[in-house]
Amino acid sequence: MTDKIEQIIHNYKNKSAGLGQVRADLTGLLDTDLKPVTQALLALFFNETYSELPADIKPDQDYFLVIVNGSVLNPGGELKKENILIYKDKIVATSSNMPDNLETTAVNTYTIDAKDLVITPGLIDQHIHGGYGYDFNLSSVEDMIHLAQMLPRHGVTSIVPTIMTAAESVIKEQINRVKLAKKALPDNAARFLGIHLEGPYLSLKHKGIQPENDILPAVVENFKKIEDPEIKIVSYAPEEDKDFKLTRYLASKDIVPSAGHTSASAEIIEEASKLGLKQVTHLFNAMAPLHHRNPGVIGEALTNDNLYVEVIPDGLHLNPVTIDIILRTKPDSRVIFISDSLPLNHASTDSIVFGNQQVFRKENRAVNTDGTLAGSLIFLDTAIRNLINWQLGNLSRALRLTSLNSAENLGRADLGQIDRDKLADLVLWNIDNNYQVNTTIINGQIAFKR
Repeated sequence: MTDKIEQIIHNYKNKSAGLGQVRADLTGLLDTDLKPVTQALLALFFNETYSELPADIKPDQDYFLVIVNGSVLNPGGELKKENILIYKDKIVATSSNMPDNLETTAVNTYTIDAKDLVITPGLIDQHIHGGYGYDFNLSSVEDMIHLAQMLPRHGVTSIVPTIMTAAESVIKEQINRVKLAKKALPDNAARFLGIHLEGPYLSLKHKGIQPENDILPAVVENFKKIEDPEIKIVSYAPEEDKDFKLTRYLASKDIVPSAGHTSASAEIIEEASKLGLKQVTHLFNAMAPLHHRNPGVIGEALTNDNLYVEVIPDGLHLNPVTIDIILRTKPDSRVIFISDSLPLNHASTDSIVFGNQQVFRKENRAVNTDGTLAGSLIFLDTAIRNLINWQLGNLSRALRLTSLNSAENLGRADLGQIDRDKLADLVLWNIDNNYQVNTTIINGQIAFKR
């Protein structure tokens, strides 16, 4: 960074020179070796546009990417006109939040004209079993990568691949495959934030479609057999965790203990929350029902503001009125929308094996032979449209539930918001076309463009 560029940024930030002078000073540097950074600042400050990012650009090429003319919306915030400067995989500046300098070796500057589009953080799905025919309980490394490359068309930029109850050997093998896929993911695929184990330490009474023969006692010794640093969430039945030893152990390892497929009483959930229980898996589903004399896990989850609650907003697992009750009871900061998406979601077939049993698509439902809901057939872009169409909130609220809350739950301060030094995971929405995803950016690269 030369003294001239640093002085120009200083003048812009402190308004010590008129904008006309700032523009003139930058224009005067266009014929120098500072052309890329000069173009980037002209785009950032004055909406100048240049060539669009080529589709075949190599990930190792060194360039600035500037998004201009769009409206930025952060979770819980308000729309504001803002330009965004991206270098490599990070947001390095916005038109309202500039660093003091821009150290760079960029050789080109590209722009995206986001006129009439709303720019938001990328969506984060912390409970997803698969989609497009791919299954985190069965799929190969290559198939997991293929799924990760499909998710950006739905605005999903990060996921926590979810492995359901299975034989110990299967769980260990799939954990290893997820880890290998994570290492091999291209920069324009949805990133893996770890692994969510849904089981096998569950209540037999509320197992749902989880394979009964593979359910194990909720003891630390069983977990240690499959323990891996990539495991970030474990769904289990706290009432099966004697003396809360598993709860304490998971919390001590910075793993999110999550009450799911459970018959736990309110008292058990309250005590577990004091010892590390952090969230409840797909609230209302696969757990003891709420009763006015026995509030159970649902009653405690709704009234304990220390607990996050997962919600499946497909309109089938929960009636929209039930979701309204959750949102009126819980702080927005403690509600996490998940897809609980099945491999059958967007698959080319109407039936698929999931959890050692056949699951069928019947209209918009995914059910087993008994008619039990097996999971959902939506991704998080549909969750956003549902919330808005049900008149339960606006896009700003939806972003909290589909992005920022999961980022905070998982301790990822670099995700879930648009600001300087955050990862450049962004979605450009056409809100005038029923909130359709127009463009998805991951790691500063275009992962999907409609």
